[in-house]
Amino acid sequence: MDNDKLKNFLKKGSEISGGAIGGAIGLIGGPVGAIAGGGLGVLTAQLMNEIVERSLTDRQEVRIAATTTFLFNGVSKRLEKGDQIRNDGFFDKDIINRSKAEELFEGTILKCSNQYQEKKIRFISGIFEETIFNESISPESANQILMIADSLTYRKLCIISFYGRRIFDFADEVLMKDVYSWYPDIIFTTDQKLLLQDLFELINLDILDKDDLMMVSNKDIMPDKLKLTEIGSTLFNVMSLSEIVREDLIHLINELKYRDEWGVSTNGTKNGERNFKS
Repeated sequence: MDNDKLKNFLKKGSEISGGAIGGAIGLIGGPVGAIAGGGLGVLTAQLMNEIVERSLTDRQEVRIAATTTFLFNGVSKRLEKGDQIRNDGFFDKDIINRSKAEELFEGTILKCSNQYQEKKIRFISGIFEETIFNESISPESANQILMIADSLTYRKLCIISFYGRRIFDFADEVLMKDVYSWYPDIIFTTDQKLLLQDLFELINLDILDKDDLMMVSNKDIMPDKLKLTEIGSTLFNVMSLSEIVREDLIHLINELKYRDEWGVSTNGTKNGERNFKS
């Protein structure tokens, strides 16, 4: 796939990638295999051809084009800042003529090709981008992060984004401070039940820390006490989840707040307070 064909291919993903297409095309200045001075030999015409020539639906091609656009655009911005591509053997071929970079690039592309929640594509593509610049991320860890990211819904990524940004961007938001099961008058909507299940699953995946609180079911969760674990922080940073738009977080934040109609808990509290105005 020569430069012109690659540029035309990337344009297929513009409805998802939007303005990122400019930075991506700007990176393609020489032979595709020599992008970034040859440091990204993984992004070769041969590999792109192999992927695109597989039996794909039109929508899968759009997603692959968008993924590659996000990736190229991210790389372009990092290089402009002066970041250096890793030089620790990540791009070296092994005995079966495959590099760790090729494996991760192909895995990223293929995972994104099947993302029906297309908002995830931008953030999954960031895994490869961050890995090629950050030697502290081993190929094994990068592939594990990719697997986890693929399994999480976009709302779960939004939850990780919120808790990663809470102190700085959402410090004034007061969440539920008591255990839900203390409130006999609670009637959950389906959306609330599923959101609490999301939190419960993220806790069990060691992505959210429940602050050593006893928890048997999702009704034992205290949203105000939750924070990211080390794994959660890694996902937040590697996937650049701080860039999820604020509007996508507001609804879930509101669903995690105390509501007056729930009344007083069996412990005599209203959202963690005993001295409240009735």
